[in-house]
Amino acid sequence: MEIPGYEIIRAIGVGGMATAYLATQASLGRQVVLKVLDTTNDVTSKNVERFMNEARIVASLRHPNIITIYDVGRQGDLIYISMEYIEGGDLKARMADGIAAHEALDIIARIASALDCAHKSGVIHRDVKPANILFRKDGTPLLTDFGIAKKLTIDHDLTSTGIFLGSPNYMAPEQAEDVPIDGRADIYSLGIILYEMLTGNKPYQADSVVDIILKHRQGALPRLPNDLRMLEPLLYLMIAKKPKDRFRDAESLLHYMRDMEQRAALRPAAPGRAAAIGETTGATSRMPTWTSARQDSPKKTRIHSALLLLLVVAAAGFGMLQYYARRLADAPIRPVEGLLPRVYVEAALSNGQAGTHGAAPLTPASDDVRKALIWLAQKSLDDYRLVAPPNDNAYFYFSRLRDIDPESRLAEDGFKRIAERFAVLAEKEMARSDERAARNYVTIGLQLDPNNEALRELRELTRPRAEGLFDTIIRALAGNDKATS
Repeated sequence: MEIPGYEIIRAIGVGGMATAYLATQASLGRQVVLKVLDTTNDVTSKNVERFMNEARIVASLRHPNIITIYDVGRQGDLIYISMEYIEGGDLKARMADGIAAHEALDIIARIASALDCAHKSGVIHRDVKPANILFRKDGTPLLTDFGIAKKLTIDHDLTSTGIFLGSPNYMAPEQAEDVPIDGRADIYSLGIILYEMLTGNKPYQADSVVDIILKHRQGALPRLPNDLRMLEPLLYLMIAKKPKDRFRDAESLLHYMRDMEQRAALRPAAPGRAAAIGETTGATSRMPTWTSARQDSPKKTRIHSALLLLLVVAAAGFGMLQYYARRLADAPIRPVEGLLPRVYVEAALSNGQAGTHGAAPLTPASDDVRKALIWLAQKSLDDYRLVAPPNDNAYFYFSRLRDIDPESRLAEDGFKRIAERFAVLAEKEMARSDERAARNYVTIGLQLDPNNEALRELRELTRPRAEGLFDTIIRALAGNDKATS
């Protein structure tokens, strides 16, 4: 076999549809891997399309943890891809020697970052497994083999023959069904890899492919050893049976792991033994800084927001009084474009449709999931993701918490705290002289907590009237003066 510009050294791997060769690129004198499509059998147009799709997809992705594609082309009947030669072996081989917990989390974070890049480009990998995670000499993990990835925008399905693609041991339950697949399937596979790195075993094992698939769909969520139980909330949000119960995307996964680092949930072990979760040592944590996480702490963000709000209110106070004296026209309460997407505001105004109350309980391990939901709800509150985006907002997480425990005081208090946030938003819109936006926020907040005094007062201040609005504001201010005198 000859490909101009390359000197074939030896075959280094054979896959289902291609053979990999170690070669030298003559023009640059560098070693590369040539993946050559097997044309000795009956190669269909779909196989060619799938093979070329790998090259186009990976070549378009730019990320330090995604393998580099150099060239793609045809030579006669041969179709080939030239890519980076990786000498550090794969994750499957590394797991045979054992991996410490902090190292496992570092690998998961870096591959999750690579998946985040791919998913945001409209690409799902569909076959995330240890053999497809390679290592450079410096230990950098790389995601490779996008041969069965597909663009989310492609209309035709490369698996329309009915044969699913992917490795059953790491395949998400929905991949064995005739349903659309999104990036959460890759997150599931990555979660299975995390479990295997932490324990040395696959979570589901059986004698046949069918039985393995059934266990992934119906089997109980696996438990971690006692010294690793702290990682179960992370694991379960990655490998939940239903996609809607997993992390919304890889960025959310990275955000969660960043918080783990900040809370020092994991410290590296001393040389020669496994890492213990929550262990107190004098060593400095080698946990990486997750690249997609927010840099400002929630506390600092709240302080800055409060100071900004005070300045805005103080500067606009007098102008606001004059504004309300002039605004006499009545206007119906309706969603405000540019503040929240219309569908989310309408859902909130319908008293609960933005949440998931009444959905199936999150089982098993509801205690661990409850802790994760509380954390996610608090982060959503801090970021003012109150009722949007879907499935990643405070109302959604507190509703799921209520589904697990209908008597949960934390859930009920959570709805009240969301209402308080809407009061803050309403005050900011008043300071900006946007009465209609303020009324919308007040209305949504009162749906969540009808007894919130701030919202009730704001409702009076923002109520549209034909006359007397100025007097209402003056009376409200006078009442506040009396209360503080």
